[in-house]
Amino acid sequence: MLIRRARREDIPALAALEAENPGYPAWGESGLAAEFEKKFSVTLAVWDEGALLGFINFWILKPQIQLNSIVISVKARRAGAATALIGKLAEYAVKNACAEVDLEVNEHNAPAIALYGKLGFKVVGRRPKFYNNSDAAVLMRKTMQA
Repeated sequence: MLIRRARREDIPALAALEAENPGYPAWGESGLAAEFEKKFSVTLAVWDEGALLGFINFWILKPQIQLNSIVISVKARRAGAATALIGKLAEYAVKNACAEVDLEVNEHNAPAIALYGKLGFKVVGRRPKFYNNSDAAVLMRKTMQA
């Protein structure tokens, strides 16, 4: 697996990966492109033998990082891509002196909640009816080691 900063020419592949996941709150090509305009936004992509396995987007908002999106190809699930991407996010947190990483996840996304818990994220709150005025968002935070 190779993890690198996403490039503008990757946007169609990133959007296609979002579309592979029905119900995922996709940004689409225009939303993904907008992230390249923000100096505090980082999008990393993980590749294997030329195939896009997934990507992560987060904002560096010192002293905190906000994880906005992580999408893994259906074919690459449970193969370590998400863990590797979150590991790279952690490297950015340390490098940028960010003490916390925050995220929100749909209450019904049990695999993601389990993964985040395994990686040291703790539930710190909920936002009722956050997704489509229906599903709650589970708020999770990881405190980074100095």
